[in-house]
Amino acid sequence: MPLRALMIDDAARAEANRVIAYAMDHPFVPGVSPTPGDDPRFVADFGTYRAVFTFTRHEGKTYRQLSISIPAPGMYPNVVAAFMIAELFGFTGYDHRFAANPGRDWMIDVRDHENAVGIVQEA
Repeated sequence: MPLRALMIDDAARAEANRVIAYAMDHPFVPGVSPTPGDDPRFVADFGTYRAVFTFTRHEGKTYRQLSISIPAPGMYPNVVAAFMIAELFGFTGYDHRFAANPGRDWMIDVRDHENAVGIVQEA
């Protein structure tokens, strides 16, 4: 199986910042807002990694919510790549010394039907 490269350069940071800026001005409210993955302004592409990011408001709190997927059916993003993408979107607490461990207060969800990993952290 070929490795899926993740290049974090100025272009990748700019792509994440573009999505963050839009998400800050357009918070997602479950049950009210349209599906963010259908709106390219919430989507960042990093090579073969696709990231959908929102600031989600729920029960009086705001959360960073990120979904990372790849185009290969039955395959999932590399965990270290997913956590590095999360850092681009402002997730905190990831310790590179323990690469396979998420930040302590990150909530992780593997979505089999979407080939995606979801990451949530209170903002």
